[in-house]
Parts: sequence; C-alpha cells; structure tokens
Amino acid sequence: MVNRRYRPGDTIMLKHGVLGSAQPAGSGNILSILPAAQGFAHYRVRFQNENFERSIRQDDIDIQASPSAPLLSEAVSAPEKTKSSWINSNVIRIKK
Repeated sequence: MVNRRYRPGDTIMLKHGVLGSAQPAGSGNILSILPAAQGFAHYRVRFQNENFERSIRQDDIDIQASPSAPLLSEAVSAPEKTKSSWINSNVIRIKK
C-alpha cells in the first residue's frame, strides 16, 4: 500500500529540475488523487499561470517547500474514506 501524504486542495511545490525546462513557476494545487503506479502515489495538479493539469508523482514534490504538507503522523493516522457510488445497483430493474 502506498502512503499518500497529500489530499485534494493541498498546495505543493515541485523539487527543482524535476521537469527540466518545462518546470512550472510557483505553487500548484492538488485536484485529485490518481491510482498508484510503480509503487508511487500520483496526483493531478494544476500550477499557477497554467491552464492545464499535470500528473505528478509524490516523490517529485518538495516536502519542505510545500506549505500545506501534513505531518507524517497525520497522514498515517488518517484513514482514506471510501466513496459510495451514486448508482444503486440493487434498485436497477431490467425488462425481459
């Protein structure tokens, strides 16, 4: 299981040089949590002065420079909520 440090709405900063010449200026807001891939947590992030979203790995985020980063003990103790679907499959009826 991957330890997710951030939640949607958190503000983050990338480590210097992670994206090379495409490095965004300023901070970014986490929009959603993506499924883990290759053992790393992924996030959908929109940065200031950009009109598109990026997929960022958790290890590319600068932990010390990210102002709203929760403490490690909070991230471990806070269980993820399971979301219920708005479709109730028990109520669906199909005519034969």
